[in-house]
Amino acid sequence: MIEMAKHVRTTIRYDGPSLAGHDMDVHDLAPALLALADLIQIANQKFNGGHASIRVLVNADVAQKCFMVDISLAQTFLEQAKGLLADDHVKTAKEIAEWVGILSGGGLSLFGAIKFLSGIKAQKGDQPLKIENSGDGTVIMAGNGQAIQISMPVYILLQEPKIVEKVKAIVRPLQNDGYESVSFLNGDINVAEFNGDEADDIIGMSSEPLSDIPRESISHIRGEVRIKSARYESGAQWSFLWNGRAINADMSDQAAEWVGQFQVNEVNAPPNSILDVTMAETVKLDAQGLMVGKASYQVLEVHSVTPPPRQAGLFE
Repeated sequence: MIEMAKHVRTTIRYDGPSLAGHDMDVHDLAPALLALADLIQIANQKFNGGHASIRVLVNADVAQKCFMVDISLAQTFLEQAKGLLADDHVKTAKEIAEWVGILSGGGLSLFGAIKFLSGIKAQKGDQPLKIENSGDGTVIMAGNGQAIQISMPVYILLQEPKIVEKVKAIVRPLQNDGYESVSFLNGDINVAEFNGDEADDIIGMSSEPLSDIPRESISHIRGEVRIKSARYESGAQWSFLWNGRAINADMSDQAAEWVGQFQVNEVNAPPNSILDVTMAETVKLDAQGLMVGKASYQVLEVHSVTPPPRQAGLFE
């Protein structure tokens, strides 16, 4: 076994009038800490399988304000996982802590995403949640006039009902009289915080997995393409040069009128002509939201045609 030399450390703080004496009922604290430990271990299992394990350690010897406990994550890698580390296949305790939201990092965490989802459900007007795959490894969720963008690992955590239930257990003490907030501190940085109203919203939200993200991404592009070869047959693909590379594109029903004019020679568009077009680019995505295979293209509209320069004759 190979153990990480550094521990990931954070602090959990419960605040409120009932905690002014720095005491917290063990019946409130113990389930919350156990839920946090379970959440971290479930996340580690999800991303690392049997290649790494994480222990969640508690150190109560801190200078207390309200009620604070230091949390450490100690990660251990199996011997056979050494070769995977350089390939970024094993996720570190730091990455997992950032995705969960107990350590400051880039992007919105699991805690932030759950706060967003519980908040929009609690608002008046129940617009269905829309989930879009941006195609670059992130997911956009929108509802009731609000939207967030999260990383694929955070989305994967959101899909696990057991993880959502653990978050509910962490904030459940806030439903007791005299408890006002729970927060995670990374040094002087307040990484995540929930108040009593937000705790009520979270505990009331469904733990069911979200809808699957779309397995394809469609982008509309306005630009110029150069004709390599045109097609007179109905439904046949045209060959273009676009951004320095060759692509094949279908002509959509919207572009049918222009194609019809081309086919009866009402439009002059020989090879090497430049078309100003709007295209749809469609890419297939895997379960992690990354592109699979090649993109496909469809011309939605032809705005204008620029024929190639006419070569002057020898005696002109």
